[in-house]
Amino acid sequence: MIKKYETEEQLEVKKFIFVLLGLILVIVGIYFFTRAFVTKDLFNNNSEEITYTDGVINYNSVIVGTMLNRKEKEYYVMAFSNENPEASYYDTLASSYKGKKEKNIYYLDLNNELNKKYVATDDKVSTKFTKLDELKFGNLTLLKIKDGKVTKFITKVDEIKKELGI
Repeated sequence: MIKKYETEEQLEVKKFIFVLLGLILVIVGIYFFTRAFVTKDLFNNNSEEITYTDGVINYNSVIVGTMLNRKEKEYYVMAFSNENPEASYYDTLASSYKGKKEKNIYYLDLNNELNKKYVATDDKVSTKFTKLDELKFGNLTLLKIKDGKVTKFITKVDEIKKELGI
């Protein structure tokens, strides 16, 4: 019987091939496992169909952190909660002003998580403030902003109508 001798390089190549084959087998096994179990549950469930909707960016809405960064020199920000029973009336006020289109008006939803810390909980609305952290909105607030600074802070509906010329 003749004994076959192999060099170190040949042994290393054999080890590499065995490791590569083992890795390929593991990857193929994971593929078939996920194909059989995971995707079956996600996509083959006939009781629920997945529907997709297109995302829409609303350029008329702002949050407190970005309300001073608009490109216009002068504009208004109307802050109120969309869940407020009078929200449709407030929206009508802003819409009727938009018909005049003297200055842009932006909406700030007080119900948005990013704006909630700026809502006055004890009816102590801050009409004068030096930093945004001190700002506290009431149920309805109209801010007039000029050159990135708040120049008017109005909380009464009659005064807001007068300011907007409605």
